[in-house]
Amino acid sequence: MEKETNTVTVRTHRVGAVTTGLCMVGFGTVLLLHTMFGLMNYEVIMGLWPLILIGLGIELLLSNIWKGKIVYDKAAIVLLFVMTLFAVMLAGMDMAMEAFGHQMADFVH
Repeated sequence: MEKETNTVTVRTHRVGAVTTGLCMVGFGTVLLLHTMFGLMNYEVIMGLWPLILIGLGIELLLSNIWKGKIVYDKAAIVLLFVMTLFAVMLAGMDMAMEAFGHQMADFVH
């Protein structure tokens, strides 16, 4: 005789994972457009950082509306901020090279 067991699967939503993925695609695209075609300047790109907080907030609000277990994806959120810091540092270095590159070239030669 077999026993039937009723199991309920609770879906776990990892808050931060979707926002991290979207920000990686979005900021990667914008940085590529700047690097390859010069379409965006760094002032505009750096001004987009509040979108990260807005995305995390929207994801948190939507996950509270959905039924299911909510888990904060701490690794994704940390990666998101590390990636943002790295991008800002690269932009700062590029801006410095554009501003002072001719002086450094004269210094080397």
